[in-house]
Amino acid sequence: MKKWSSTDLGAAADPLQKDTCPDPLDGDPNSRPPPAKPQLSTAKSRTRLFGKGDSEEAFPVDCPHEEGELDSCPTITVSPVITIQRPGDGPTGARLLSQDSVAASTEKTLRLYDRRSIFEAVAQNNCQDLESLLLFLQKSKKHLTDNEFKDPETGKTCLLKAMLNLHDGQNTTIPLLLEIARQTDSLKELVNASYTDSYYKGQTALHIAIERRNMALVTLLVENGADVQAAAHGDFFKKTKGRPGFYFGELPLSLAACTNQLGIVKFLLQNSWQTADISARDSVGNTVLHALVEVADNTADNTKFVTSMYNEILMLGAKLHPTLKLEELTNKKGMTPLALAAGTGKIGVLAYILQREIQEPECRHLSRKFTEWAYGPVHSSLYDLSCIDTCEKNSVLEVIAYSSSETPNRHDMLLVEPLNRLLQDKWDRFVKRIFYFNFLVYCLYMIIFTMAAYYRPVDGLPPFKMEKTGDYFRVTGEILSVLGGVYFFFRGIQYFLQRRPSMKTLFVDSYSEMLLPPGFP
Repeated sequence: MKKWSSTDLGAAADPLQKDTCPDPLDGDPNSRPPPAKPQLSTAKSRTRLFGKGDSEEAFPVDCPHEEGELDSCPTITVSPVITIQRPGDGPTGARLLSQDSVAASTEKTLRLYDRRSIFEAVAQNNCQDLESLLLFLQKSKKHLTDNEFKDPETGKTCLLKAMLNLHDGQNTTIPLLLEIARQTDSLKELVNASYTDSYYKGQTALHIAIERRNMALVTLLVENGADVQAAAHGDFFKKTKGRPGFYFGELPLSLAACTNQLGIVKFLLQNSWQTADISARDSVGNTVLHALVEVADNTADNTKFVTSMYNEILMLGAKLHPTLKLEELTNKKGMTPLALAAGTGKIGVLAYILQREIQEPECRHLSRKFTEWAYGPVHSSLYDLSCIDTCEKNSVLEVIAYSSSETPNRHDMLLVEPLNRLLQDKWDRFVKRIFYFNFLVYCLYMIIFTMAAYYRPVDGLPPFKMEKTGDYFRVTGEILSVLGGVYFFFRGIQYFLQRRPSMKTLFVDSYSEMLLPPGFP
């Protein structure tokens, strides 16, 4: 801790002000979706580009119809035997098959189903076309997760198809599919089935429900065994420059956080079925806090939502896991969320973390700023300097100092309190003495190097004879010039590796000069 006195003449805006317009579907985890009315509708084909913030009208990996026209399905006559699920048994939210419909099915002919017919029914929210599906699966001893019922190119199942085709936030075939899967002993496999293609690999129904901001479907899936740690690690979900996609940290918890859905975040962390691991990392080692820093873009609205969500998750982690130091977890590059904000130029998030002051007694230890006293516009505050000063690896000052010239807000970040006061204090105490000393040593080295080169013999060939006192001084100067050149060369290499420049900054920052040591005499 370091104590500084500072003067604040204006009231700063509260970065933790909560959103006053919550999403209507991002609400109470205990709420249940209203009874869905069966409906028959014809889905219109749509073509669109996908980007962040798109509505739930469509999805980039789906279309409402399968390719080609539906052929009429042949029928066979059977006398099926079916177990009826009584109300109250099994996971809540699953739609039960009525005895009347089963009795009617035993007297009617049974359809043969294939992937195309099932996908068409769920896309149109048509439960009537699926009335005989359970009997067909039981008679043929098949499951909805069999390869013949999946898209051969993407691995998409009928449940994923239904999740992508919601009508007013609902699809009545989803509870029906879950109940059919439960009665055919494939519920867990169906709920956790994911895409297998390289572009959307790993995306499950839970990811889609969160992306659609549908609290009711999230609750339904988790109740039925959805894996809350499933990772969507396809190419679309990676941070690749020049390619469309959305990096959110791969995990459902990170997706909910990065899309500003606090209700779903709390549900995933506190539900009674399966809770998400708040310290879980993705394939690059990022936690949910790292993911929030990654999606920040320095705009006012974005910074407000990111800092508010960051604060809520940090306090939730402290309450649920008092011994866990979530903010100190590092990714595979050894960077904390604070260091990542400095390295990527997210100045709004950086300022919030450095100046965070929590008044709630239970979470006050998470503060990095502690106000000792205030008198009018004058106040005295203590700042936590952990992970900031250069005495620690990958500290904020080190990251900013060795960042490339392409890093946005590189110089502006040094003006953020307490970085500016820390730099000024270090300069006043000892840095200026080190700077002046190094400057004098370098000037002395250049003088010795120049004198040794100037008085080098021009007649004859080496080795030269040592006949005069001046010859001994010249040789000593040559030795010092060589040793100094070697030292500067390796220091330049070290600085080069710390900066890790791109090809563009390699020439902009004059690395070519740094890698050329002074000429040897």
